[in-house]
Amino acid sequence: MKTLLISDIHGNYEALKGVLREENWDKIYCMGDIVDYGPSNQKCVELIKKKADLVVRGNHDNAAAFGVDCGCGYEIKDLSQEVRKITVEDISEESKDYLRELPMTESTEKYFLTHASKDDLYKYLKPDTSEDEFEGFKDLDQDIVLLGHTHIPMDREIDGKRYINPGSLGQPRDGDTRAAYAVLEDDEITFERLKYDIETVIEKMREKDYPERAIRILRAGKVV
Repeated sequence: MKTLLISDIHGNYEALKGVLREENWDKIYCMGDIVDYGPSNQKCVELIKKKADLVVRGNHDNAAAFGVDCGCGYEIKDLSQEVRKITVEDISEESKDYLRELPMTESTEKYFLTHASKDDLYKYLKPDTSEDEFEGFKDLDQDIVLLGHTHIPMDREIDGKRYINPGSLGQPRDGDTRAAYAVLEDDEITFERLKYDIETVIEKMREKDYPERAIRILRAGKVV
């Protein structure tokens, strides 16, 4: 069984389309944040709705669908509020309903999926986060937890549980501009990066009057 792990697409249809074209898979698990920051939110929702087997709601999905705060960090909060105005106009009511109906968590016999943390849509669990911050997962039956939210790839083992974050497909924040994702096959994880047509994304962003800072972040692969 080959499972494609993706997260934090953020309206980047070129990156999403590129990864799905590059890989073969039996299942797709998406750890949320389909929308915001990128210019093709509607297309991304439609493609995930069609292709993904399990999807959980991210904080940006939640904000765009319900018109609430995204709970973003201070360094990106103003930008997120600005681009969300474009996102809300970009997606249909049907897509908003789809985002509203996404669960906060999903699970299989082996895997537990959530966007940020088990009981917190906004908590950042990074590769260098204290092990104490992972205690909320101790009561899970599953030994493999699939996360997103930080935009940074992670593979950690804490107290017998493995925490995997494939990184951000559409908005990397680790200094590498290529789309980040992971492939899970027989519990073996492979982290992947894919170069995609970033200039087409930027052209679409400019056509929709996205803030220049959003473009600089995409070009840098990190918050600038």
